[in-house]
Amino acid sequence: MSAQIPPLVRDSGIPFDLFIQALTEQLDKAQAAMAIKARVGKLPLTFAVKEVSMDLRAFVQMVDEDVFLRPAGPGESEASTIKLALTTITKPMIEENAVDFKAEDPKFSLREALGDRITEDEQRRLERIGVRTVTQLNELKKTAGADVIARLSRMPVNRLQQALMSAAAPRVTRVESGANGQATRRVHLSTPGLRGGRLPLVRAAGEAVPVVESGDDAIVLAPLAHQLGREAELDFGEGEVARVELSEGRLGQWEAP
Repeated sequence: MSAQIPPLVRDSGIPFDLFIQALTEQLDKAQAAMAIKARVGKLPLTFAVKEVSMDLRAFVQMVDEDVFLRPAGPGESEASTIKLALTTITKPMIEENAVDFKAEDPKFSLREALGDRITEDEQRRLERIGVRTVTQLNELKKTAGADVIARLSRMPVNRLQQALMSAAAPRVTRVESGANGQATRRVHLSTPGLRGGRLPLVRAAGEAVPVVESGDDAIVLAPLAHQLGREAELDFGEGEVARVELSEGRLGQWEAP
């Protein structure tokens, strides 16, 4: 039997989150089975799992920055004792406290937006402090600052500054193109750090592109038909110039000073 167990599992155990998931999955199956039994048997009274407590003796270790548990065997007295207590919660409580993985379009995930400017290890460091999207990274920069992010994520400040600069580049979030002529064409851009009233100068295909709306962190352009899909230059002043293709989902880049 032990020969069929992968060496990593045999030596290090299983990831802690996988253990919790397996445990709760079996409890869910038990609850579902009891619900079916009550419906089929038309029982006026049945039982439910409310709370589960257990003391688990296991060895705890880190493997590639993940916590692994290996249950203690006979005679292994140096194992730690882990006390687990599971209780019931409602669906609204789960949704209120769970991470919203649909908060941002996948096209603008950290990996897509930052590319090779961030390593997998650095991405995991940011995820540990709750940063999974470009929007979250920019929001945290506003409220806490780069130094705080670097300290909490344990990322080198220079690497974090590069990531923040890339995350703050303009990106096209939506393109509206109707059938009633050029007036209906609108290109929505996310421009982190832009404040309302500060209009950038935008040019594409050698001509100016009108900025019809401007607010905090966003602008709306009204390009001509031949400017759609072309690379646009956005001059925010003070040497801040970015380029982005006027197509939905495109990510911009800052020009080197």
